[in-house]
Amino acid sequence: MKVARIKYSLTFFMVFFAWVIAYTQPDSVDIYSYNLIELSKLTVNSVSKVPQEYREVSSTISIITAREIRENGYITFDQVLANLPGFQFRNTQGFNSYVFQRGVPSQNNLILILIDGIQVNELNSGGFYSGGQYNLENVERIVVIYGPASVLYGTNAVSGVINIITKDNQGLSASLLTGNFNTFNSNLNYGFKKEDFSLSVSGMYKTTEKANLAGTAGDNNWSEQMENFEDDYAFDAKIRYKNFTAGINFMNKQASRTTNYKSAGTVYQDYGTLWNIMFTNAYLKLRHKFSDNLSYLVNIYNRNATVRDNTIAMITDTAQVGYYRPNNLLGVENILIYKLNDKFDMAGGIMFEIENIASGFSETYSNSANTPPAIPSKPFMLQNNLLSVFFEAEYDIIPQLSLDCGVRFDNSSVYDQVITPKASLIFNSNKISSKIIYAEAFRAPKPWDYTSGLSNPDLLPERLVTFEFSNSVYFTERFVMSLSVYKNFLNDAIIKEPNPTGSYRWVNKGRFETDGAEVIAKYSTKKLSLFANYTYNSTYDDEKVQIPEIAKHSANTGFTYRYLDYFRLSINANYLGSRKNLKIITATGSDFIDPVVVFNGSFLFVKLKDIDFQITMNNIFNTEYYHTSNRPPERYRQPQRAIMLKLSYNFDADE
Repeated sequence: MKVARIKYSLTFFMVFFAWVIAYTQPDSVDIYSYNLIELSKLTVNSVSKVPQEYREVSSTISIITAREIRENGYITFDQVLANLPGFQFRNTQGFNSYVFQRGVPSQNNLILILIDGIQVNELNSGGFYSGGQYNLENVERIVVIYGPASVLYGTNAVSGVINIITKDNQGLSASLLTGNFNTFNSNLNYGFKKEDFSLSVSGMYKTTEKANLAGTAGDNNWSEQMENFEDDYAFDAKIRYKNFTAGINFMNKQASRTTNYKSAGTVYQDYGTLWNIMFTNAYLKLRHKFSDNLSYLVNIYNRNATVRDNTIAMITDTAQVGYYRPNNLLGVENILIYKLNDKFDMAGGIMFEIENIASGFSETYSNSANTPPAIPSKPFMLQNNLLSVFFEAEYDIIPQLSLDCGVRFDNSSVYDQVITPKASLIFNSNKISSKIIYAEAFRAPKPWDYTSGLSNPDLLPERLVTFEFSNSVYFTERFVMSLSVYKNFLNDAIIKEPNPTGSYRWVNKGRFETDGAEVIAKYSTKKLSLFANYTYNSTYDDEKVQIPEIAKHSANTGFTYRYLDYFRLSINANYLGSRKNLKIITATGSDFIDPVVVFNGSFLFVKLKDIDFQITMNNIFNTEYYHTSNRPPERYRQPQRAIMLKLSYNFDADE
């Protein structure tokens, strides 16, 4: 069935592709001819919610452009983040992978993910789903904010915030990708613009079996007949008219849950499961300018994150287990932006949200391993009303030195009241950009924390306090080096506490500290781009015991060479140091995951009779390496060498 579905999809899209005449739309901001100093002055909205120059933002940030995504052949969100400093992963090769930013392990619930400024974290747990369901073909740029951002974004904006900004497409374009592990990806974009009106739509279908984990390749956790797949669907639409914007983002991930459990020597089967989670986020935005000094922004949004009722969470020798978990949130945000004079400006806002969140999964059980379960009924729903007020002001002490301060007040019907402050001192000259940052952030417990396992209704919000110094030096217009040094204190950390019965509960436990540093070097010309970064993270508890899963040392490097207007060659390497695992690994007799270096590459041939042709190879040398595990399997084998071929129609495309 799986192979037949892939062949059917491939045939359909090949026929369609044959008559599509299209062109690739470049980023709506023509930034590729900019030098590094000009890039540092690029305007972004992600951190302050108001336009600011990149280097005036009161946080450390990184920007990944559409061209970088294209030239490196990225097809999953993890691949985009892997070349950045400060990121590590626990990829279970299953229905989700987990991302750790700046030394704090979590269930993805300390990082906030936005698409066009609208949060897409899963509502019940607060976590985000990494992986392949993001439509990277429709991304203009990704802005990564390091460190706490709760003053403006509230809960979950602890380790950082990532905003995915979609393209304003023009014309019609399409692409197809195929590769080993039965990987197939298709994409279609269309855009129209006339005077003050524009329409942009994009759709994606992606399928893959990820890696070979059957039998000995997967530490004999599963049989040779194991099934492990992921099907991803995405649709984006955006309409603009003057100062009004309406948009919708839809993502659906359908994946096997095989890797969640061992099948060898257990009651679990390694085929037939389905994790079906759907995200639908819609928004209306209106910006009104009262005067040159005063403007207003209103944002109305509806978020839905539902584990659909045909999910089959597990299959044992005696039953199939069905899950259902709907969640919905409706919110409105009002922001006033006021510029008093050339030295002082401020922004303030009021936000109100109503969450309707499942207290847990509703479940059904069949009476046979071969019989599907009945459709679960709707679970008991909890409501959380949230009122938030935030304020941020910037004062230019002298033209090169500014002070930025902010505070947020949250009043929740579930987790009570939280006050979050932030302050930073920012120095900018033509060659140097320096920031001293003090910030706090929090993550409020969600229904998943309160009710899962043995439950714990007395949980308190996690609180992070960070001190950071960052400095960037622009030695030339083409070469920049940056250093960030930070100290994090995570108080009342919510962690999973095992129980002698085999169950668990979430508890607040002590304080985690992280000593961290990031060093970044970039060189960029029209023909050649080079990057290298190194990260040091030492995370330990209040008894000075190192926290598992975090490597102290990691590094990334790579280059892109552009020959004329036709060829692009990109090679990158990722180094991840030794990591302590949560359990002893039978195959090695150790509780450490070995360090590893993995190479990836991409060759892109542009404008070959209006077709772009690209070959991407991940794990070039077929390195055998593993990630840590917090599940019954003791570790997780990562993908072997993967070779992919991509074709895109590009008519009269401009870089």
